[in-house]
Amino acid sequence: MELVGSIIAASGRVTAVTEAGIARELRAGDALYADEMLVAAINSGASVRLTNGSKLELAPGTVAVLDSDVCDSDDGPDNGSARLRDVQLVLRLADRDVRGAAA
Repeated sequence: MELVGSIIAASGRVTAVTEAGIARELRAGDALYADEMLVAAINSGASVRLTNGSKLELAPGTVAVLDSDVCDSDDGPDNGSARLRDVQLVLRLADRDVRGAAA
């Protein structure tokens, strides 16, 4: 796994999801790796310092994928917009969590 940054600060529920669908809740100081998807729940958010020196703000209710578009230092960071397949993965994971909590 390629280290691409770390969490500077997090409030509320902020989660990193790997391409394999493994999720972990994030706290200040946690490492972030290439191609992880960051998910900020409603009323949550995070500040991220990328290894290329840039800073990414994850607003409440948003998703960002730490792919080459975000992490490459050649062309600077983009707005962190997620790809459609990544959004679909988050929705499937959220649905699984909701169904599990209701059982």
